[in-house]
Amino acid sequence: MTLTECPTRLRVRITAVGVAEEMLVRAHEMGLRCGAVVRVTHHGAFGGVVIAVGAARVAIDGATARCVQVEPVAA
Repeated sequence: MTLTECPTRLRVRITAVGVAEEMLVRAHEMGLRCGAVVRVTHHGAFGGVVIAVGAARVAIDGATARCVQVEPVAA
């Protein structure tokens, strides 16, 4: 599933970040890296999402959110 398909409040682990090479460094700076556990807090218009990465909140546009593959984390 992708971040855009993820329901709110579900903890998920990032399994793949399929962004262009020039965007990968910025994605890592925002906490979007394989193995990171995040939670979608809000869904925005046009597929954008706000995710919680630790105590930080990060807004991600829809195109990028569709490139991030995730899997649910066992409770």
